Amino acid sequence: MGTMNKRISGLLILLAGYIVAIGASVGLYFGLAQAGLDLFLNLLICDVAATIIIWLFGVLFKTASFYDPYWSVQTFVMVLAILISSGNWNAGTILFLVALAYYTVRLTGNFIRTFHSLRYVDWRYEMLREKSGKLFQIVNLMGICMFPTLIVYLASIPALYVALGNFSWWQIIGFVVMVGAVTLELISDKQMTRFVKTRTDRSQVINVGLWRFSRHPNYLGEISFWFGVYFFFLAEFKELWYWGAGAIAILLMFLFISIPMEEKHMATYKPGLAAYKKRTNALLLLPERKPKEPVSEE
Repeated sequence: MGTMNKRISGLLILLAGYIVAIGASVGLYFGLAQAGLDLFLNLLICDVAATIIIWLFGVLFKTASFYDPYWSVQTFVMVLAILISSGNWNAGTILFLVALAYYTVRLTGNFIRTFHSLRYVDWRYEMLREKSGKLFQIVNLMGICMFPTLIVYLASIPALYVALGNFSWWQIIGFVVMVGAVTLELISDKQMTRFVKTRTDRSQVINVGLWRFSRHPNYLGEISFWFGVYFFFLAEFKELWYWGAGAIAILLMFLFISIPMEEKHMATYKPGLAAYKKRTNALLLLPERKPKEPVSEE
């Protein structure tokens, strides 16, 4: 089978899997809603159920990468389900859905653009497979799939409140942050794609565009998006300020898991990474740090 055929067939299988998972979870949602189950518990159960279905598809097709697009649809589907069932369409919820759709389309589009076939497996998954051995599918379910699902659900709780709320002019701040964050990710993606196409060696370190000022501007965008969701929510639900815990959890996940793991991996084949780290901030878009001049002794 040619490369293009593998890509198209892989995307169709992914689409089928996600249709099954979303269809099953939506059906479960309305069934549990009729039974009078608490809304937030209902959504959590449906979210977990959809994650398990996606994991099962990954096991069936022997790829841990089946879960990769789940981040991009998880929150959008939950918010849309609330809006459809409640009919709470107002300026605030529509603005929020637009920003959320922008995020979903960007993330899904980036996945589709870089997808080659179901045989592709992220290096992180290969590392976990080597370390876990026969327990890999348990690690796959709980670590690769369920852990991020629960983290994103926690960060999505403010979004669920927004879908139930009214319009406030202060929500425009959250909208601007959300849209700006996704735009930052979009620009970072394009600059990285251009760099990968033009570099002469895999060992080269990107040092162009936004990547001159931040080692992970795409992660900065992702983190900022969830704080934008929180700001949007906070405009009306100030008394529930503690639900900012979800955005903080996203921040901590990137700071203490994703970034260290990725940079440790890159250090194995990018000898210039150490110098890049010394002059460039991990997340924030800051001017390059100049190397310290050696102090001469008189």
